[in-house]
Amino acid sequence: MRTSKPFSTISYNTDEYLTAKLDELMTKRKIEFYAFIEHLPEDDETKKHKHLLIIPNGTINTDQVQDYLTELDPTKPDGKPLGCIMFRSSKFGDWYLYALHDVGYLAQRGQSRKYHYTQADFKVSDSDYLRELTHTIDYSPYNRFAQIRQAAEDGIAFQHLVWQGLIPIQQYIAYERAYECMLRNNTYRNGNSGHD
Repeated sequence: MRTSKPFSTISYNTDEYLTAKLDELMTKRKIEFYAFIEHLPEDDETKKHKHLLIIPNGTINTDQVQDYLTELDPTKPDGKPLGCIMFRSSKFGDWYLYALHDVGYLAQRGQSRKYHYTQADFKVSDSDYLRELTHTIDYSPYNRFAQIRQAAEDGIAFQHLVWQGLIPIQQYIAYERAYECMLRNNTYRNGNSGHD
Protein backbone atom coordinates (compact mmCIF):
# COMPACT_ATOMS: atom_id res chain seq x y z
CA MET A 1 0.00 0.00 0.00
CA ARG A 2 1.32 3.44 -0.91
CA THR A 3 0.30 6.07 1.60
CA SER A 4 1.20 9.45 3.00
CA LYS A 5 -1.14 8.97 5.97
CA PRO A 6 -0.40 7.39 9.36
CA PHE A 7 -0.46 3.60 9.38
CA SER A 8 -0.08 0.88 11.96
CA THR A 9 1.08 -2.71 12.12
CA ILE A 10 1.67 -5.55 14.56
CA SER A 11 5.39 -6.18 15.12
CA TYR A 12 7.14 -9.25 16.51
CA ASN A 13 10.59 -7.64 16.21
CA THR A 14 12.98 -7.26 19.11
CA ASP A 15 12.96 -3.77 20.68
CA GLU A 16 16.58 -3.10 19.76
CA TYR A 17 16.19 -4.05 16.11
CA LEU A 18 12.88 -2.25 15.67
CA THR A 19 14.17 0.96 17.26
CA ALA A 20 17.39 0.91 15.21
CA LYS A 21 15.57 0.37 11.91
CA LEU A 22 12.92 3.01 12.65
CA ASP A 23 15.63 5.49 13.69
CA GLU A 24 17.33 4.82 10.33
CA LEU A 25 14.07 5.67 8.54
CA MET A 26 13.88 8.88 10.62
CA THR A 27 17.47 9.80 9.69
CA LYS A 28 16.71 9.19 6.00
CA ARG A 29 13.59 11.39 6.44
CA LYS A 30 11.33 8.60 5.21
CA ILE A 31 9.19 8.84 8.35
CA GLU A 32 8.29 11.77 10.57
CA PHE A 33 7.34 9.92 13.77
CA TYR A 34 6.95 6.45 15.21
CA ALA A 35 5.56 4.97 18.41
CA PHE A 36 5.22 1.40 19.59
CA ILE A 37 4.15 -0.45 22.69
CA GLU A 38 4.61 -4.08 23.63
CA HIS A 39 1.52 -6.01 24.68
CA LEU A 40 1.45 -9.14 26.78
CA PRO A 41 -0.63 -11.95 25.27
CA GLU A 42 -4.29 -11.78 26.20
CA ASP A 43 -6.27 -14.95 27.01
CA ASP A 44 -6.86 -15.64 23.31
CA GLU A 45 -3.29 -14.86 22.13
CA THR A 46 -0.09 -16.89 22.22
CA LYS A 47 2.80 -14.42 22.31
CA LYS A 48 3.93 -10.90 23.05
CA HIS A 49 3.64 -8.41 20.22
CA LYS A 50 4.04 -4.72 19.57
CA HIS A 51 1.54 -2.22 18.20
CA LEU A 52 3.48 0.15 15.95
CA LEU A 53 2.30 3.45 14.47
CA ILE A 54 4.27 5.25 11.77
CA ILE A 55 3.64 8.74 10.40
CA PRO A 56 5.37 8.99 7.00
CA ASN A 57 7.25 12.03 5.79
CA GLY A 58 5.65 12.04 2.34
CA THR A 59 4.44 9.01 0.40
CA ILE A 60 5.77 5.63 1.50
CA ASN A 61 5.22 2.04 0.40
CA THR A 62 4.27 -0.17 3.36
CA ASP A 63 5.46 -3.28 1.50
CA GLN A 64 8.95 -1.79 1.48
CA VAL A 65 8.68 -0.92 5.17
CA GLN A 66 7.59 -4.50 5.89
CA ASP A 67 10.63 -5.86 4.03
CA TYR A 68 12.91 -3.32 5.76
CA LEU A 69 11.73 -4.47 9.20
CA THR A 70 12.31 -8.19 8.57
CA GLU A 71 14.68 -9.52 11.27
CA LEU A 72 16.42 -12.85 11.72
CA ASP A 73 15.08 -14.44 14.88
CA PRO A 74 18.05 -14.47 17.29
CA THR A 75 16.56 -17.47 19.11
CA LYS A 76 15.87 -19.46 15.90
CA PRO A 77 18.32 -18.33 13.17
CA ASP A 78 17.12 -21.08 10.79
CA GLY A 79 13.42 -20.43 11.48
CA LYS A 80 10.84 -17.93 10.36
CA PRO A 81 12.15 -14.34 10.58
CA LEU A 82 10.60 -11.77 12.89
CA GLY A 83 8.70 -8.90 11.35
CA CYS A 84 5.41 -7.05 10.96
CA ILE A 85 1.93 -8.04 9.84
CA MET A 86 -1.38 -6.32 9.12
CA PHE A 87 -0.37 -2.89 7.79
CA ARG A 88 -3.44 -0.63 7.96
CA SER A 89 -4.29 3.05 7.72
CA SER A 90 -4.79 4.43 11.22
CA LYS A 91 -6.13 7.43 13.06
CA PHE A 92 -3.84 8.35 15.92
CA GLY A 93 -6.56 8.63 18.59
CA ASP A 94 -8.03 5.20 17.85
CA TRP A 95 -4.59 3.59 17.64
CA TYR A 96 -3.38 5.22 20.86
CA LEU A 97 -6.45 4.43 22.96
CA TYR A 98 -6.49 0.83 21.74
CA ALA A 99 -2.74 0.50 22.39
CA LEU A 100 -3.33 1.66 25.97
CA HIS A 101 -6.26 -0.76 26.25
CA ASP A 102 -8.15 2.27 27.53
CA VAL A 103 -11.15 0.90 29.40
CA GLY A 104 -13.61 3.53 28.14
CA TYR A 105 -12.46 3.20 24.54
CA LEU A 106 -12.76 -0.59 24.60
CA ALA A 107 -16.08 -0.50 26.42
CA GLN A 108 -17.54 1.81 23.79
CA ARG A 109 -16.74 -0.93 21.27
CA GLY A 110 -18.22 -3.64 23.49
CA GLN A 111 -14.77 -5.03 24.35
CA SER A 112 -12.46 -5.44 27.34
CA ARG A 113 -8.90 -6.63 27.99
CA LYS A 114 -7.06 -8.15 30.92
CA TYR A 115 -3.94 -5.97 30.55
CA HIS A 116 -3.82 -2.18 30.51
CA TYR A 117 -0.92 0.16 29.75
CA THR A 118 0.24 3.72 30.39
CA GLN A 119 1.88 6.40 28.25
CA ALA A 120 5.22 5.52 29.89
CA ASP A 121 5.05 2.08 28.21
CA PHE A 122 5.40 3.59 24.70
CA LYS A 123 8.73 3.81 22.89
CA VAL A 124 8.65 6.84 20.61
CA SER A 125 10.87 8.81 18.26
CA ASP A 126 9.94 12.07 20.01
CA SER A 127 8.09 12.36 23.33
CA ASP A 128 7.05 15.99 22.64
CA TYR A 129 5.49 14.89 19.34
CA LEU A 130 3.57 12.14 21.16
CA ARG A 131 2.36 14.60 23.79
CA GLU A 132 1.10 16.98 21.08
CA LEU A 133 -0.69 14.12 19.30
CA THR A 134 -2.41 13.04 22.52
CA HIS A 135 -3.73 16.60 22.92
CA THR A 136 -5.65 16.19 19.65
CA ILE A 137 -7.74 13.24 20.92
CA ASP A 138 -11.44 13.95 21.44
CA TYR A 139 -12.31 12.21 24.70
CA SER A 140 -15.94 13.37 24.82
CA PRO A 141 -17.38 10.09 23.41
CA TYR A 142 -15.83 8.24 26.36
CA ASN A 143 -17.28 10.42 29.16
CA ARG A 144 -20.50 8.40 29.26
CA PHE A 145 -18.46 5.22 29.49
CA ALA A 146 -16.47 6.63 32.38
CA GLN A 147 -19.75 7.15 34.28
CA ILE A 148 -20.96 3.66 33.41
CA ARG A 149 -17.60 2.12 34.33
CA GLN A 150 -17.71 3.86 37.70
CA ALA A 151 -21.25 2.59 38.23
CA ALA A 152 -20.10 -0.97 37.45
CA GLU A 153 -17.21 -0.60 39.92
CA ASP A 154 -19.66 0.73 42.54
CA GLY A 155 -22.03 -2.20 41.96
CA ILE A 156 -24.91 -0.10 40.62
CA ALA A 157 -27.33 -2.26 38.63
CA PHE A 158 -27.50 -1.74 34.87
CA GLN A 159 -31.26 -1.19 35.09
CA HIS A 160 -30.62 1.81 37.35
CA LEU A 161 -28.39 3.35 34.66
CA VAL A 162 -31.20 2.92 32.15
CA TRP A 163 -33.61 4.57 34.59
CA GLN A 164 -31.18 7.51 35.03
CA GLY A 165 -31.12 8.07 31.27
CA LEU A 166 -27.42 7.25 30.81
CA ILE A 167 -28.21 4.49 28.32
CA PRO A 168 -29.52 5.48 24.87
CA ILE A 169 -32.49 3.19 24.19
CA GLN A 170 -31.44 2.54 20.58
CA GLN A 171 -28.06 1.26 21.88
CA TYR A 172 -29.34 -0.66 24.89
CA ILE A 173 -27.84 -4.04 23.90
CA ALA A 174 -24.40 -2.61 23.07
CA TYR A 175 -24.25 -0.75 26.38
CA GLU A 176 -25.46 -3.80 28.29
CA ARG A 177 -22.64 -5.87 26.75
CA ALA A 178 -20.12 -3.16 27.59
CA TYR A 179 -21.38 -3.06 31.18
CA GLU A 180 -21.04 -6.84 31.46
CA CYS A 181 -17.49 -6.62 30.11
CA MET A 182 -16.62 -4.05 32.73
CA LEU A 183 -17.90 -6.39 35.39
CA ARG A 184 -15.83 -9.30 33.99
CA ASN A 185 -12.70 -7.15 33.51
CA ASN A 186 -11.02 -9.65 31.19
CA THR A 187 -10.43 -10.15 27.48
CA TYR A 188 -13.51 -9.74 25.34
CA ARG A 189 -13.35 -8.88 21.65
CA ASN A 190 -17.11 -8.62 20.91
CA GLY A 191 -16.99 -11.48 18.42
CA ASN A 192 -13.75 -10.37 16.72
CA SER A 193 -11.00 -12.94 16.34
CA GLY A 194 -8.02 -10.58 16.52
CA HIS A 195 -6.98 -6.97 17.01
CA ASP A 196 -9.95 -5.49 15.13
